[in-house]
Amino acid sequence: MNPYNFAMLFFSSCTFLLSLLIFLKRKDEISRIYFVFCSFVALWAIFWSIMVSENVSYEAALISSRLTHTVGGLVGVLWCHFCLRLSDEYNRYKKLLYLFYLVSFLSIVFFFSPLYVREVAPIMSFKYYTRTGPILDLYMAVFVLSVGLGFMSLNKKIEKSAGEEKIQIRGLFTATLIGFIGGFCTILPIYGINAPPYTVFMIPVYPFIMAYFMIRHRLFDIEQVAEAFQREKLATLGLLAASINHEIRNPLYAAKGLLETYVENKKDNLPTKNSFEISERALFQIDRALDVIGKLNRFAKPANKNGQHACASIPDAIQTVLDLVSYEFKLDQIDIVNQISPSISAVKADQRQLEEIFFNIIVNACHAMPEGGRLEISAEVDYNKVKVSVSDTGLGIPSGQLAHIF
Repeated sequence: MNPYNFAMLFFSSCTFLLSLLIFLKRKDEISRIYFVFCSFVALWAIFWSIMVSENVSYEAALISSRLTHTVGGLVGVLWCHFCLRLSDEYNRYKKLLYLFYLVSFLSIVFFFSPLYVREVAPIMSFKYYTRTGPILDLYMAVFVLSVGLGFMSLNKKIEKSAGEEKIQIRGLFTATLIGFIGGFCTILPIYGINAPPYTVFMIPVYPFIMAYFMIRHRLFDIEQVAEAFQREKLATLGLLAASINHEIRNPLYAAKGLLETYVENKKDNLPTKNSFEISERALFQIDRALDVIGKLNRFAKPANKNGQHACASIPDAIQTVLDLVSYEFKLDQIDIVNQISPSISAVKADQRQLEEIFFNIIVNACHAMPEGGRLEISAEVDYNKVKVSVSDTGLGIPSGQLAHIF
């Protein structure tokens, strides 16, 4: 076993165990993609280690070479996929990512072809090393592009982040960049460049840097994410509960008062209003309460999975939200000016999702005006689009935080 074998096998085992720990601790899409990425990195290191072994046969070295580059290409695409998900850039580059995956999987078709890996031959101190074919050149180009796009999107995430999150993402960026630089120099001998890949010995540093940021700065810590989400959820639930309590309690108390007065007067043989009139007024108040309950029930329903084919009413969505939170706005002395015309055409969207979006925007506006203020909602139609504007008289977002919104 030469030093390259030892370095790669050590790196492979440490990286796999580290990603497994993250996957078991944080079972979400981000951790799953990262686990698959690290698993392929570990496989790449193992196959490359076999290829450069001193006692390997030509046939074994050739198969290992092809496996190295097949797995290695997917490492680049998986890294890109992980970064796009982490930085919320996935939808923007989704088609390009699919193209990267397609080209990467095409290597399986040409796996045994000399167009992929022509041969393995001696170079420098290595008994066998890859000699590239034209398909592998395309594969390398996709690898470089996908890795570059991944780091670019991760850098955007760093610029938008702040505080502890910024330190965490920067640590991930630094550790992985060191790993890729270490692995990049293994490409040079493929093209006949006599540059010993000593940078391979940088690669085992990767799991140690990752471990440091996981322990010191809680990188990939699901508990930290869950706590922040829980705080926001509880604050929103409190606001919603206060409004619902008021909107349901008031009409029920009114109905109760009408009926109690009627019953007491009947017991005492006192003159009462027409029983039909009292019943009608009581039913009106009960209908008010049932209407609020119905709106809450619709609001709580899961979104339609085929929402992209449905039609939604913007005026109805906003009015539903305002009905649910109006009491809290009154308590906070916030005046609501709803300038949206009921005649605005329906849009292609899921009604439930639309209500949820407006609910979050309007509640955030309420939180931005702790001393009271004015909330204006308006809309304008531009050909086949509807633009909805929500403005408040709060303090606004600090200029240093504007880049962190999206």
